[in-house]
Amino acid sequence: MSLLTVSCPSCGFSRQIPAEKVPEGPRRVTCPHCKEIFIFTKPVSLETATEASVTGDSGPSCSGSQGQPPPSSDSSPASPDFSPDADISSAADEEPPLPPAVTALTDIGELFRQSWELFQKRFATLVLLYLLTILAVFIPTAVATGLSLLLSGITGFMALFVVLPLGVVAGIVAALWCYGGFLCAVVDDTLTLENALSRGKAMILPLAWVFLLLGFVVTGGYLLFIIPGIFFTVWFFFAQFVLPGEGVRGMEALLKSREYVRGQWLNVALRLLLIWAVSMLVGAVPFFGPILSLIFFPYVMIFHYLIYRDLRALKGDVPYPCGTADKLRWPGVALLGWIIVPTVLFLLFGSLFCGKFRQSHTVEAMLPSGTSLERGVKIPADWRFSETGHGKMMFAFARQK
Repeated sequence: MSLLTVSCPSCGFSRQIPAEKVPEGPRRVTCPHCKEIFIFTKPVSLETATEASVTGDSGPSCSGSQGQPPPSSDSSPASPDFSPDADISSAADEEPPLPPAVTALTDIGELFRQSWELFQKRFATLVLLYLLTILAVFIPTAVATGLSLLLSGITGFMALFVVLPLGVVAGIVAALWCYGGFLCAVVDDTLTLENALSRGKAMILPLAWVFLLLGFVVTGGYLLFIIPGIFFTVWFFFAQFVLPGEGVRGMEALLKSREYVRGQWLNVALRLLLIWAVSMLVGAVPFFGPILSLIFFPYVMIFHYLIYRDLRALKGDVPYPCGTADKLRWPGVALLGWIIVPTVLFLLFGSLFCGKFRQSHTVEAMLPSGTSLERGVKIPADWRFSETGHGKMMFAFARQK
């Protein structure tokens, strides 16, 4: 019986597994020791190769299936053991099929056409989910506002600081629930309204975390002299589809989105810019613009998803760097924008304020004894400041000739 040696690239733990239990092709494997997920490829010749290697960089990397929860292992930490039945064979059955392989992004005209077909097919479900997302924001907030105003007559303004924030938080949670279902329905065109909402409930916290990271990184990039923000927007935009489409969460979703866009930045940016321009034109229609924008938004999201689907099919199950340094790099760059710009503004306006403050006190000090600016003393327009004295800066009023 031939044996294969499976080694974890993260912790180095290895174990021999009977070759007949390992299916052909790349398979997802979970290390029971460190819980790292990596891709194991069965060697073509067992006589010449007894140990598989992980394709990718020398540093830590994550496969496209890392977001899947690791299979449970009954082995104890003291004697960990790879389980070929759970970690290799069943992992292949659980993985969702990848989109068909493509060699280039879909043409823009064809992209609009495909988006329109899916929009017609999914119109009712997607529009209802998007309406629920909007209502989920306004209804709890409006109810909390009215209730806090009603209670303020009894308990004072304390109700505004308790009830209103609770209503806002409830609205945000409900909106994330509905929007998560909306994204799931965009990614999976077989979901009904009920199934989409059921999946969206499990995405509340992961989606909130992805949006917080996305907003922090992109906004910090724009604060850092605009250009980094433009790159960040295109790189990390598809993290919202990576989460429901592949189960990859947090900063890893942003990193995988960037890996998909790598090498296709200009093509992706052109498509995003075009659909955003069309969306702005739809919203600018007199009188009916807001209603048309509400209906048109699901079409825009389908357009976005088809770009992501093309990128995923083009790159395949791509490994991507997701070590601690990789997760901290782009938030660190964005943090510079959040620090530098407020600091510059503070120094600029602070110096102006201090200059005005010193000038007002100097003028008041030069007024005759017993008078002050608060008493309404007006300085004639034909007077000016002049420097006098030796070695010291002194100010006095001198009438202009």
